[in-house]
Amino acid sequence: MRLTGLSASEKQVRDDFRNGGRTSFATGDPAADDPAVGATWGPERTLRASFIRSLIEEAGDRRAPLRVVGARVEGRLELEYLELGYSLSFGECWFQDDLDLHDARLRRLNLRGTRLAGLNASLAHVEATVVMHRARVDGRLRLDHAVIGGELLITEAHLSHPGELALRAERVRVGGDLMLWGTTIEGRASLRDAKVDGVMSLERARLSDPAGQALDAARIQVGSDLMADELRAEGTIRLSGAEIQGLLRLADAKLSTPGGTVLEAYQAKIGADLQCYRGFEADGLVRIQGAHIAGHARFDGAILRGNGSSALDARYAEIGGAARCRDMRVTGTIAFASARVGNDVDFRGTVVTAAAEESANLLYLGHLRAGELTLRFAAPPAGGIYLANAQIGVLNDDPAVWPPHLTRDGFVYDRIAEPGPVAGRIAWLARESAGYRPAPYEQLAAVYRRQGLDGEARRVLLAKQRARRRTLSLAARPWGVVQDAAVGYGYRPERALGWLAALLITGVVVFGLRHPVPIGPDKAPPFNALIYSLDLLLPVINFGQGRAYIATGGTQWVAYLLTAAGWILATTIAAGVARAVNRA
Repeated sequence: MRLTGLSASEKQVRDDFRNGGRTSFATGDPAADDPAVGATWGPERTLRASFIRSLIEEAGDRRAPLRVVGARVEGRLELEYLELGYSLSFGECWFQDDLDLHDARLRRLNLRGTRLAGLNASLAHVEATVVMHRARVDGRLRLDHAVIGGELLITEAHLSHPGELALRAERVRVGGDLMLWGTTIEGRASLRDAKVDGVMSLERARLSDPAGQALDAARIQVGSDLMADELRAEGTIRLSGAEIQGLLRLADAKLSTPGGTVLEAYQAKIGADLQCYRGFEADGLVRIQGAHIAGHARFDGAILRGNGSSALDARYAEIGGAARCRDMRVTGTIAFASARVGNDVDFRGTVVTAAAEESANLLYLGHLRAGELTLRFAAPPAGGIYLANAQIGVLNDDPAVWPPHLTRDGFVYDRIAEPGPVAGRIAWLARESAGYRPAPYEQLAAVYRRQGLDGEARRVLLAKQRARRRTLSLAARPWGVVQDAAVGYGYRPERALGWLAALLITGVVVFGLRHPVPIGPDKAPPFNALIYSLDLLLPVINFGQGRAYIATGGTQWVAYLLTAAGWILATTIAAGVARAVNRA
């Protein structure tokens, strides 16, 4: 087909194309050459879309690229289904209508600095690189199911389709890096099920879809790192089911979805670290529930304002390294319930406040498994901490900044980094939200014994019995008082010796001044006030004095007192011994 009726600009493009050259309509004046004013360019730099299509069809199987700079393209350029063995380059151009490359085959695609009303490259196959550096698309950019052998570079670009789908790249396959750094996207961006063999970058990008999902990258596969430093996003960033072989970094990112979820990484798989730190801020929920993170999860210095109730949801997460949550400022709840953390979960210097005026739990750590748990807050959390059935290697805490309410039934820890005064630990146990529970006392006593602090362990178990006594009925409490006063429920056996010595001295003095009378004068051995008092005090031992003499007058009441006290002491000592044996 021979092209006829061509304008001077079209003839120039045809001749340059045939000769393997590049056509440039640039004047050298940056203001005049700016594609933002491309609609005002005259016929001297205008090309018809139908001309470009015919030129490509006329070229047949040639291999030289089509390269045009600074042109104004009128009409819809339809290149769908074409198989080109060469590159297309429209740099700093202005397109009146859409560029259609649906299911096209070409070597490279360069749209550097170009303004488009829309681009449809779905199902397209590009052998090498797609470049859209500083391009602007005022409509939809479609790359779904496209296959790009090299890099996809949409850098410092502007994609604008507010309230609609601005970027659709579902199931795109990129053999190199996918770069969106510095790009502004107004409208939703969808990269669902995309596969990127190299690095993916959202650094310094601006994403805006406040009422929906700024980026839907569910089940995306990234062969290296996903970098999003200084990202600004209004709307949800969705990475549910994503597989990222390297790290996921959002240093100094600012994400905002008030009342909603800012980062959704449910069951994502991250091959290195998750880094939401160094200025990271989130107005909404950060959700990494069920995520598998091979390295560390780092939130150091992050500001999490939550969604009105929750701020960080890491339930069921599996973290191979540490969960570093140091110096955070959090409004709302933090949940690591049922999470598995290989190293430590560290809340050193963190401040946690309630999103509303309630005293509910602010940290949900129930069923957590971690090598170490550091709870050294900058200030006591405004709500409680739920630790039921958590299992920790080392508890590194400061009781002075624990909240007033705790739930620790079933909480197991092997060691306390800094036990501190036992009186403070007993007061710590008394903060149990559900009231008296025996398990926290027994757990603390077991830890003290493992650390060689047997005296502290006995004091904790004594405090346990006293706390239990307060839960008994009024009728059952007196016996507990007696056991406590006599032998400290068996944990203070030295008290029994003290009572025994005091009563023995009383008996010796009283019966030494006023001897009991012999029951059988002819058979009674010589009276001994010490032995007689021992006979009365020790109910299971008989020295012969107690059966040979009987107190009379007022001394009878002393004898009754010693006998009753002996039985009480014997009973309480037996109970204490039995308790000690059962504990062993």
